[in-house]
Amino acid sequence: MTTSSISEKVAERLTPYIGPFNARMWVKAVARRELGLAPEELKPAHLATLVDGLRPYLGALMGRVAADDLLLQIGREVH
Repeated sequence: MTTSSISEKVAERLTPYIGPFNARMWVKAVARRELGLAPEELKPAHLATLVDGLRPYLGALMGRVAADDLLLQIGREVH
């Protein structure tokens, strides 16, 4: 059985809003900047930091309330 990584799960949920390429790149950039990790190294314990790091990007794109709602949903769904 293959399981998706944390980065893949988060990018999958961002894809409808920002497209697959941007979703992967944003997750990669935040993982490296905020955690010093490659996306494939992310663990469930890193999710809160990853979500917080995505907040400014999404807030600028979608507005703060919509971004907060989406990130809250991602935080609940991704394990």
